[in-house]
Amino acid sequence: MKRARQAERPVQPVLRALGLIEALNRKPVSALEDLAGATGLPKPTVVRLMQTLIAGGYAERLPRRRGYAPAERVRRLAEGFRDADAVVAAARPLLSAFTAEHQWPVILATFDHGAMRVRLSTRQESPFATDDDQISRRVPMLIAAVGRAYLAFCPSAERETILALLRASPRAANRPAHDRRHVAALLRSIRRAGYASTGPVAGDRATGLAVPITQGSRVLGAISVRYLGAALSEAEAVRRYLRPLQRTARAIAEAAAVAGT
Repeated sequence: MKRARQAERPVQPVLRALGLIEALNRKPVSALEDLAGATGLPKPTVVRLMQTLIAGGYAERLPRRRGYAPAERVRRLAEGFRDADAVVAAARPLLSAFTAEHQWPVILATFDHGAMRVRLSTRQESPFATDDDQISRRVPMLIAAVGRAYLAFCPSAERETILALLRASPRAANRPAHDRRHVAALLRSIRRAGYASTGPVAGDRATGLAVPITQGSRVLGAISVRYLGAALSEAEAVRRYLRPLQRTARAIAEAAAVAGT
């Protein structure tokens, strides 16, 4: 038990180094005093951490005591988020247009370490929204419609890696991953249908109809129209919204490609 508690404790030097990188990124050049003030760390600690970051290629020491600057390798720390941000920027006007025409709210989610993270929602633009604000919320892969759509259409090697992560997870929402036959059948049916629906969720009045945002073999994320199951059957939601949702997903992928994603 003691060893488990120790494993849960954050590694403070890592957190200090990450905080230092954040402070370093705020300005083109930072003096030692600036970094110490921004992080609350003693100057000797800042110097030691900066030496480590310089050795790793994340920072550089400028000549003539001008201070420190972020190095090119820092860019690698945010590559995944830059891609996701480009997709969100491309999607924003397109999702707003979908909600303006069809009234129901739409969300966009991208993959985030074994779950889907909601990056964009038009709930405030919809007269029919019932969901709470979901921005930045992580939703489970095998229950959320966006997660199911992502899993069904992503490359098989990526899918197997994600499913292995889910099987290793202690979260109750990920337990269905252990039933390999059920999951395989579910994902095959989603690929045949071209869309995914939300799995059973107790007490959730809204349900989702989701499609992937694909770019070649890549899946950039998924979008889902959120509607009330009491107001529409799944068959009716598919009849009304599947094709417009698919057109919107294609338009997002094309706009993201133009932006360089």
